[in-house]
Amino acid sequence: MVERAYWLAWAQAKGLGPILLKRLCSHFGTLSAAWHASGAELLEVEGIGLGLGSGLVEYRQRVSPLELLARYEQQHPNFWTPADAEYPTLLYEIADPPPIIFYRGRLELASALQLMPSVGVVGTRNPSDYGQRWTRRLTQQLARHDVIVVSGLAKGVDRYAHQQTLDSSGLTIAVLGTGVDQVYPSINRDLHDRIAHQGLLLSEHPNGTPPDRAHFPRRNRIIAGLSRAVAVTEAPARSGALITAQLANDYGRDVFAVPGSLDNLNSEGCLELINQGAQMILTDMTLIAALGQMPQVGREQADDALPGKGARAADPLPVAPPLSPAMAQVLATITDEPISLDGLVQQLAQPTGEVLATLVQLELLGLVTQLPGMRYQRG
Repeated sequence: MVERAYWLAWAQAKGLGPILLKRLCSHFGTLSAAWHASGAELLEVEGIGLGLGSGLVEYRQRVSPLELLARYEQQHPNFWTPADAEYPTLLYEIADPPPIIFYRGRLELASALQLMPSVGVVGTRNPSDYGQRWTRRLTQQLARHDVIVVSGLAKGVDRYAHQQTLDSSGLTIAVLGTGVDQVYPSINRDLHDRIAHQGLLLSEHPNGTPPDRAHFPRRNRIIAGLSRAVAVTEAPARSGALITAQLANDYGRDVFAVPGSLDNLNSEGCLELINQGAQMILTDMTLIAALGQMPQVGREQADDALPGKGARAADPLPVAPPLSPAMAQVLATITDEPISLDGLVQQLAQPTGEVLATLVQLELLGLVTQLPGMRYQRG
């Protein structure tokens, strides 16, 4: 409780963004220790200069963290800081985690997020029939395999992702660019209420915060931070979903994209992601197979964390099948050093099409990673 007060107090200080706040905590071990540090000690933190340091010293002199917490909890009772056990560990791993996150809905989903895999599903606000169909297919499989679906409750792909997950009795978390009590866009009113009862709404903005264009790119970092992987189902070249994908890549999370038609402007963003090294989604089981290669959490513990979930037998994440001779031969040629597609074709003395088809299979199994420029290395 005490450390929570210091997170709140530091978060209100001018000049301290999420990156610097996390750096402050890392330097001193706790933010309570940072609060009692001398001005000279504050200057030891990278990013705090004389101007900011003197401002922080003056700020501490006129603020009582415990009194601030008492007042804040009366106005905004439903929030977490990184000092709280409910704060998602996965989110705190990113460079700029929100110091305060407000919530509404099923609180046990926060515990489930510590134990179960999660995938961000994002895309255009104006998906084609193809984009809608693949968003539904993917989220249906994720729900069946007890994978938490994270999205932003916008129009289009976000809406279909949340809706299909709930329709499939799955778990979903919506990250908002408004307060969790605000409905935006208005078309999502029923879905917003449904998630508030069956899922979890999260935001770094307090209740009453209206929509603001500046909030949504920042919101995207939370979607990426809450997800072990991010899938873009359909996106044009300037889609905000590409920001989420880039952030996920920066955070070391896997990025997937559904390939689309070269004639469809809504596919340009996904095709560019694939060109830059994102993994292609070729079937509705691609994400499930990839998650099967990631370190898994304790599924029995996850069931215990969610009332009612243990009664439904979850489909197990599939085990990677034995490699065929062709796959084994290609895999043996690939090392930790990147090699081009042309180099592989030359070494294997096989047709380009056959090598490429085998590489796709190895990528789906998580054994090979495609890099920009059609280069490959061990995954």
